[in-house]
Amino acid sequence: MIRYVYINNLVLNIYEKLPKIQFPLDIKSVINYLPNCRYMSYQDFAKINKCSIEDVIQICESKSGCTHYDVLQDRYLILCNQSTQDNNNIGRQRWTCGHEIGHIVCNHHAMSAYEKLSENSLLQTNNTEYEREADYFAATILAPFPLFKLLNIKSAIDVQNIFGLSAEASLYRYKQYIKTYQTRYKTSWDNDIIRLYQKKNI
Repeated sequence: MIRYVYINNLVLNIYEKLPKIQFPLDIKSVINYLPNCRYMSYQDFAKINKCSIEDVIQICESKSGCTHYDVLQDRYLILCNQSTQDNNNIGRQRWTCGHEIGHIVCNHHAMSAYEKLSENSLLQTNNTEYEREADYFAATILAPFPLFKLLNIKSAIDVQNIFGLSAEASLYRYKQYIKTYQTRYKTSWDNDIIRLYQKKNI
């Protein structure tokens, strides 16, 4: 079962740490507020280790990104592919980074005892729920539903332009909003997100 309330509060806590909440969110800057985590591109990792991008993809078991966890040091390294080839546009890269942060803040590595989480390795386990939680975190932190009305979101194109998601993710996120969010009652979390956004953007 996805821990929706728990993840919503994780997003709120991260927003509270940011000096300003601006969209598209600079998702890499969020890593600065995670004390035991750092980011590196596939390209830089390949240069440092004198290997090819294909080698990095094999190591990560993913063309887009993964997270390595040092159990003894309790440290994380997020690796993301910054190449725009194979439809890996900036919006998709932003989502990948958000997804990997989601694995970290949701504590998936410690709970699963995996030193590395990637899409392919998870598909070989029963932990696909971790993938859904990481996706929910990415969607919520990058394009939070409570701000759609405030930011005058009226189409998938608006989602793409304001939040910087890929066209595919923007369409999916907007459909979710229309289907499930417009008719529900506001929660205290919704109000907290709106107030925090307004406070940090005066």
